[in-house]
Amino acid sequence: MSKAIFWQYNEFVQSRKEKIVNMLISEIIFLKTRVKRANNKDEISYLKNALDKLDYLLNQLKNNSSDMPEGDFDKIIMIIYKIFKEIADNFEGEIRD
Repeated sequence: MSKAIFWQYNEFVQSRKEKIVNMLISEIIFLKTRVKRANNKDEISYLKNALDKLDYLLNQLKNNSSDMPEGDFDKIIMIIYKIFKEIADNFEGEIRD
């Protein structure tokens, strides 16, 4: 019975990690598309900065093959949220100017 619980837990943890990796990949693709369409140098700078941060997170996840505790999962989600909030705030500031 303990092996079954261990396998279920591993599958659950791996599922969280896969979800974050897939989210990061899709957001990186989205931002790269936006960079290609951007005209403003400041906008391109904001987007490239966010791309660097997301790329760093993705590489850290790929290099770390250990289990991901729920607390780490939540932290990564919040980091991703802060990155996109920063982009939105920068664009909002430009629109007001």
